[in-house]
Amino acid sequence: MEETNMNLTYEEAFAELKDIVNSLESSETKIDELETKLRRAETLIGFCKIKLKDVEVNLEDLLNKLSEEQQEE
Repeated sequence: MEETNMNLTYEEAFAELKDIVNSLESSETKIDELETKLRRAETLIGFCKIKLKDVEVNLEDLLNKLSEEQQEE
């Protein structure tokens, strides 16, 4: 997977991914650009998966912490 801009937010990555999909669906993409767009889409999908997994792990940690605090009361 190619390097993704670390300053990219999930929302920005998702919006760019939607733009790529829309251009592929509307046949706007020239054959010469197809591979580049598909590789960028692959990178963005990987980036979004990582972001979502990080949020999931953080939420689980927070919920576990809150649960432990309630049990101590």
